[in-house]
Amino acid sequence: MSLSQDILFEAQPYLIANEKHPFVQGIIKGQLSQEQLRYYDEQDIAFEYNEVAVINALINHSTTTDQALLFHKRQDMQLHMLDDWLKREPASMPHDWESLKQTTIQPINQLYRQHMAATIQTHSVLQILPSFAAGEWMYVELGKFVATQTRVKEEPSQSFLSMSGDDFLGPNGYIQQFFDIIDHEAESATPREQEQAKQTFLKSCLLEWYFWDAAYKLITWDDWKKNALGGKGGVTL
Repeated sequence: MSLSQDILFEAQPYLIANEKHPFVQGIIKGQLSQEQLRYYDEQDIAFEYNEVAVINALINHSTTTDQALLFHKRQDMQLHMLDDWLKREPASMPHDWESLKQTTIQPINQLYRQHMAATIQTHSVLQILPSFAAGEWMYVELGKFVATQTRVKEEPSQSFLSMSGDDFLGPNGYIQQFFDIIDHEAESATPREQEQAKQTFLKSCLLEWYFWDAAYKLITWDDWKKNALGGKGGVTL
């Protein structure tokens, strides 16, 4: 069994959990509030900006020219997606890079960003790529799942979980090419390095669930502060 096959086998329970989350179900049924949608939109667009740095690291630490070209192509798509996203946001949302950088990063978003950023210091495609590829895979699989459900067609829900098409699917799509790179890099890696790459992928899948959860519950740093200062002995998740 290749490393990517092992990863995907262990990732299935995380995918099922994401499918069942009430935020994802709320997208399908059009039952989310404007506040929940705004929270998700604002935090996700800031998260997408953070991914630019991760993709840059993949370009920098590529072990072949083909890898670098693939990641460069994905970076170009990332920047165009962000530009299009900013243009279609309401007037109350950030519309340029500078204001986007000032968006308040809420707890789960920060944990997820730090999880991904921590892999950059490894200078290893095998360790960096799984942190990013997991989110790509999760969204594509959730898009497939949502396509089988009876779903509302009106905005603002229609554009959610719509990452699909030839760019991401099939043998030449980003998802398969990412897994091919992981398997190629794993050939010269130690068992410990392979296990670390797998756990990084799975942690990203887990944090995707918590990202939905934070948006569903509108969790902010104020919630964490109130919980801590109130002596409840735990964090709001």
